[in-house]
Amino acid sequence: MQQLYGDGIHDDTLAIQERIDSGACELSLPAPKAFYLISHPLELPSRFRLVLPRFAEIRLADGANCVMVRNKVVYDHARRLAEDAYADPLTAHLWGYVDDYSPDHPCRDIEICGGIWNCNNMGQIPNQTFSKDYSVREFCGYGMLFYNVKGLKLSHMTLKDPTRYAITMATVSYFTVEDITFDFNKGNPYPLNMDGVHLDGNCHYGTFRDLRGTCYDDLIALNAHEGSRGPITNIRIDGIYAEECHSAVRLLLVGERVENIHISNVFGTYYQYCVGISKFYPGKTTGKYDGITLDNIYAAKALPVRKGDFQHPKKVEQTYPLIWVQGNTAVGTLTLRDLHRHESTLPRDTVFVGENTTVDRLIIENATTENGTDEPMTFLHNKGSIAYLSLSNVDCGEDEMLVNEGEIKTVKIDKSPKTV
Repeated sequence: MQQLYGDGIHDDTLAIQERIDSGACELSLPAPKAFYLISHPLELPSRFRLVLPRFAEIRLADGANCVMVRNKVVYDHARRLAEDAYADPLTAHLWGYVDDYSPDHPCRDIEICGGIWNCNNMGQIPNQTFSKDYSVREFCGYGMLFYNVKGLKLSHMTLKDPTRYAITMATVSYFTVEDITFDFNKGNPYPLNMDGVHLDGNCHYGTFRDLRGTCYDDLIALNAHEGSRGPITNIRIDGIYAEECHSAVRLLLVGERVENIHISNVFGTYYQYCVGISKFYPGKTTGKYDGITLDNIYAAKALPVRKGDFQHPKKVEQTYPLIWVQGNTAVGTLTLRDLHRHESTLPRDTVFVGENTTVDRLIIENATTENGTDEPMTFLHNKGSIAYLSLSNVDCGEDEMLVNEGEIKTVKIDKSPKTV
């Protein structure tokens, strides 16, 4: 077998890949002398587990311009994206894996455990959102890419400095992502569009557990309208910890279903929103959210400025409410329980429902807000149409509990009892 150096000088790609392809079902890499250097994607087959020491670094070489790791794929280029995706060179590029990789050759049962996966974004092509450089077909700024996989586990690792998303998953089911640290320091060229874990369409039956770190976009994004487009269902998110992060979780659809999503135990401060239920793309909304539950949320706003050498270019005025339901969206049942906010930075609305949005049932229980700013901070601001609203045991001090600029057909309010 080829020599495995781990000295941070020699390229270890072929040596590691040779060991992956040896026919064994598991590879445990030894601690490197310095770090493992790779210049091409590591490809993992079905029923395979890759293990690194928890703090062993594996780094993408300067100019590699590729993902660090992906599942084994079969190239079979065809025009598979929705036609409107080709109208924008950026989306056609970002979702190009759908066209390039065969949907008829799925992988199953892949695990990666351990390691510091350093995407070395300053050594790669800049983020194409800004550079518009699509010259390298397979480089989208993703750190890891998993497409068409049933049974995936990523655990006990650090993702460092991706150009775009640290982990991208699409058409993946029965997955677990746990004990992940995001170590994002600089953006190339800006600290923007840097998600932690980004799900495109057709992902089901997944668990996220104990994810931490500051991301310069959504820490977790469930974006059904992206990639191959399709429903995202039956997802559990349990434990997000972040300071001065863009957002904890984003949900996104246009014509798809996103349902049975449970988000719990979210802590930290977020400069755009904590949880966003969104549409984003143009076009008529024909999809719907349903069975969305948020509980044990302990969050507040942060100022949109970044640490280190970079300042976030967006203005404070462009930030969103803490729990943001975008306009022109359709929601079945949305439940919020045990939501607690101690705000000292930006008194944006705690819960907001946008214009032309319909909500069948909005249930809010056991919520408190404490406003430490000099401006009012509305608890629930509605500009949409809510068929049934229940507010139970909500204490927002002297601030308005409900500002209704839309329609609420039935409302039930059980105010928090006051202690004399």
